[in-house]
Amino acid sequence: MSNDRSRAPGWRAAIKLWFLLDVVVALAPPLYWAMDGDMTPIAGVPAALFYFLAVNVFITASLVTAYLLDQADGESAA
Repeated sequence: MSNDRSRAPGWRAAIKLWFLLDVVVALAPPLYWAMDGDMTPIAGVPAALFYFLAVNVFITASLVTAYLLDQADGESAA
């Protein structure tokens, strides 16, 4: 029996990088909005609201993916 808990260590590294990208995207909104004040709507939604909704979806996707990969890893180890 192998002592290696993870069968896909590359996935764990990719998820860690994805979480790092989550932090950067969430904490650093586009600076050009702050500089020029232009809030052109995107798909009929104010640009700032669209940005934060997109960030929310991106972060949620990373959490769900990490959870599903962890569940699959746990099932394969059992």
